[in-house]
Amino acid sequence: MKANFLSLRESELTPLFLSLDQLVTQYLKKNIYPILLLTGEMGAGKTTFIREWFRRFGTESLINSPTFSLYNIYDSPNFRLFHFDLYRIKFPEELDELGFEEIWGKEGVSAIEWWPIAEAYLPKSNRIVLSIESDSIEFRSYTLEWSENEIQ
Repeated sequence: MKANFLSLRESELTPLFLSLDQLVTQYLKKNIYPILLLTGEMGAGKTTFIREWFRRFGTESLINSPTFSLYNIYDSPNFRLFHFDLYRIKFPEELDELGFEEIWGKEGVSAIEWWPIAEAYLPKSNRIVLSIESDSIEFRSYTLEWSENEIQ
């Protein structure tokens, strides 16, 4: 597992975006569909990160939290983003009826907030983990982890 750690203001995320862009591009070039797993407390900036990252790809969509719909789909000229928020899922068995495992790692790029409830349903490969921690009102720490073996 390779990791990249940065402490940044939300307005200074370009280095992190570029690292993530490179990873996603490497996966997609190999016809591997990455799953971005976002970890962080409530209010850490997971949805904001997805919004700002994906907006750079020329999407016309208004990106917002899929807390109530559970997932949203956004298109860009580069790829389709499936944005999931599993906060309202209380038991893993609830996922059986939703069919998300038909999407995760099978098409486009999946970004999943509050993902640990779905651990058993997620592919073991294709994972990029982004952890966000609030250092202060201004700064957040971002750790990006991935398996180097999959994209070489």
